[in-house]
Amino acid sequence: MAVIREGERLLAGAAVADITPRIGGSLAGYAARGSASTAVHDPLLATAVAVSDGATTSVVISADLIALDPDTTRRIAGDLHERTGIPADRVAVAVTHTHAGPAVTRGGIGGVADPGYVEEACARIVGAGAAALDALAPAVLRRGCGTLHGVAHNRRGGTLTDPAVPVVRLEREDGEPIATVFSHACHPVTLGPDNLRLTADWPGYARRHLESRIGGVAVFLQGCCGQLNTGHTALDSLRGTGPRPDRTFEAAARIGTLVGEAALGAGTEPVAGPVSVAATCVELPLGDPLTPDELRAIADEPDGMWTAWALAQLADPGPAAVEVQVAVHRWGGVPLVFLPCEPFVEFAVELRAALGDPGLLVAGYTGGVPGYLPYPETHYDAGGYEIREAHRAYGLRAAFTPDAGRLVMAAARALAGEAG
Repeated sequence: MAVIREGERLLAGAAVADITPRIGGSLAGYAARGSASTAVHDPLLATAVAVSDGATTSVVISADLIALDPDTTRRIAGDLHERTGIPADRVAVAVTHTHAGPAVTRGGIGGVADPGYVEEACARIVGAGAAALDALAPAVLRRGCGTLHGVAHNRRGGTLTDPAVPVVRLEREDGEPIATVFSHACHPVTLGPDNLRLTADWPGYARRHLESRIGGVAVFLQGCCGQLNTGHTALDSLRGTGPRPDRTFEAAARIGTLVGEAALGAGTEPVAGPVSVAATCVELPLGDPLTPDELRAIADEPDGMWTAWALAQLADPGPAAVEVQVAVHRWGGVPLVFLPCEPFVEFAVELRAALGDPGLLVAGYTGGVPGYLPYPETHYDAGGYEIREAHRAYGLRAAFTPDAGRLVMAAARALAGEAG
């Protein structure tokens, strides 16, 4: 890791690692998908950026995976600490949430994880973080926010989406690009259950579009897209409806290009200030498990959709709560909020309003993705896939209780003030 001294100017570095698995393994993302991967359409990557002011260093890593268990993200951060000395709580480990990547979690989310691949991927993710730290060099930070309507749709029937495309650009003092960190809130599910090729989906296209236009490393951070996707229902992905003309690689390329262009069009201004990191652990309670009779009834359902989950629950319902991390990193005084799970879009909308910052980058899928995180709690009254069934794909005994979202929101708001 580069030697830095307190009082020096802002430093930044970026790196990329290929985490594409071998073909033939389980694909995660759709219960309706029953076959292993058959080819690689585009590589899955881990992109990393490090930012330091000489006193505090922050590392953010984003991997083209559907999810990581919370303890896996803690392990990655701990391994990076052992390798480089950076405190583990200053490392944010995110996923882009592609639904055309390998199974990597205990729950599986539609596939069975290969322990060997998980070990290899974690090592490469750590390597990307270490390489970004090694690349630290004097930098200038620029911040902006683009706007993009029409890509994301609210699959729960509402009209609320998040058109923001927050952007943080890091450049050498001579203007050479180091990294572009950008975000948008929309599930990467352009490719449906019928697709058997490994792909980063539209975030991969967006990254490549940015890098081809301005150079450097493009780091995509998924927004709060719990109920936002590219325009189909959860049932389409859960039980399958066959190939659709709007769920193709051409569609993924179009969406990725639109997001990339929105990021390129964001007017950015130079920002200077300190680097700081504030993080805390939050324990998210789960609802009560189903009774043995209820589980046996699910196990006997004709479609067999949740048979394996029900049988596993009969053997062991699992913990009553899950511990996750909430964090706020500030680069040159610019806040980046990192939330766990699959947070609903209202998190980003409310945080931007509360902090008076319409361009605030609020990333979900960071520090562990053990399930959906509905917010506000009125969503529970409406039910739906995210409330009633999604926890089964994650191997959880029940959905998070309605107060779980409030706990995460309170932690994020407190840290945003603390980090400032």
